[in-house]
Amino acid sequence: MITNEELTRSLLELRESQAQTDEQMRKTDEQMRKTDKRIEALTQNIDGISKSIGLEVEDFFYSSLKKNPTIANINFDFVYQNDKRNIKGRTQEIDIFLENGNYIGVVEVKNRVSQKSIDQLDKIMDNFYYFHRDYEDYKVIGAIAGKIFPKHLQTQALKKGYSVITQQGDHIEQVNPK
Repeated sequence: MITNEELTRSLLELRESQAQTDEQMRKTDEQMRKTDKRIEALTQNIDGISKSIGLEVEDFFYSSLKKNPTIANINFDFVYQNDKRNIKGRTQEIDIFLENGNYIGVVEVKNRVSQKSIDQLDKIMDNFYYFHRDYEDYKVIGAIAGKIFPKHLQTQALKKGYSVITQQGDHIEQVNPK
């Protein structure tokens, strides 16, 4: 049988142990808050770097197409960057938009082209006339431009009828569908 003295000693040890655990939990919580702040700052830095790279790549392709405004062997008169339209709560943004009076060129630009990039261009092409009713009499040509553009995705884009534009050093190269 446990004596009162032993019970009292055990309760005091338990309280002391609980106090140590509480202190350790407080320190752990504080360390987790500091870690969360560091992760948040790092995430913001990475997002900023990613956006900067994306803008740099987009500017490269825009500048190149402005110098030589040709897609699928069709010459264009005007080249615009970041055409954004909003209709009834829906939005469409085209990275590079070319026009010549008969044709519209739609170029989706990515630093690294992925399946999602091609799907995004599909969606833009499918909804183009909804957002651009003033171009209903124009033929629309799609292209996807990428700094990093895996060969299998180039092949897929070409099969879908899109021109493929890649960066080769300080210039672009273009492959058009047959």
